[in-house]
Amino acid sequence: MPSPTFTDRQKKYWDKKKHSKRKSPDSPVIRSYVQPKIDLIINKIDLPDDSKVLDVGAGNGYFSYWFDKRWDTTAIDYSEVILENNPVEKKMVMDARNSEFPDNSFDLVFCHAVLHHIDKPDRIKVINEMRRVSKKYVVMIEPNCFNPLMYAFGLLKKEERGLLDFSISYSAQLIHDGGLRVIESASWGALTPNRMPLTRLLLPIFAKFERKLLFGVNNIVIAEK
Repeated sequence: MPSPTFTDRQKKYWDKKKHSKRKSPDSPVIRSYVQPKIDLIINKIDLPDDSKVLDVGAGNGYFSYWFDKRWDTTAIDYSEVILENNPVEKKMVMDARNSEFPDNSFDLVFCHAVLHHIDKPDRIKVINEMRRVSKKYVVMIEPNCFNPLMYAFGLLKKEERGLLDFSISYSAQLIHDGGLRVIESASWGALTPNRMPLTRLLLPIFAKFERKLLFGVNNIVIAEK
């Protein structure tokens, strides 16, 4: 029997029941984390009200929930455990490397903190699938390895080790290798929504930094076909 791959081990981790107990997508922390990023996307691309959005690796719906308030949103994830609490109506268990949708099914295909949980050789497969099922736009958000907090997190937690690859240049290169044209690439923000200490006290301060930052906790790449 072949040894489990990095992706196999990740799926086993994300299928643990503890991941069903995460912050609600409508919590103040998640809203403060998500909404500025959606505003950036809206500012950079043309996404009419009747657009269709695919959220790849959607988890329990941090972005899906807010996308679905504006656009027809479908959420997919390979973990049934974490997906079951996603509030959007259209959701299904699916592997991002084989999304099973017809070509050009969605106006925007989006992923947040997905690719660093995928085997390195398979990351381009995910990008290629995102491009294939998108009519026009692809957006990728990943942790920034040059942010000291993210770097330490990647070193200390084996399930997050993949983030150590994700500089802004690596993220943009993945998009380029997937046959897409980069519209915008930037490091962004200071919030870490799942590990926000002293939320009531610190959220108003950290929320002020949800914008482009030289060593932000995330890298955002917005691209088109």
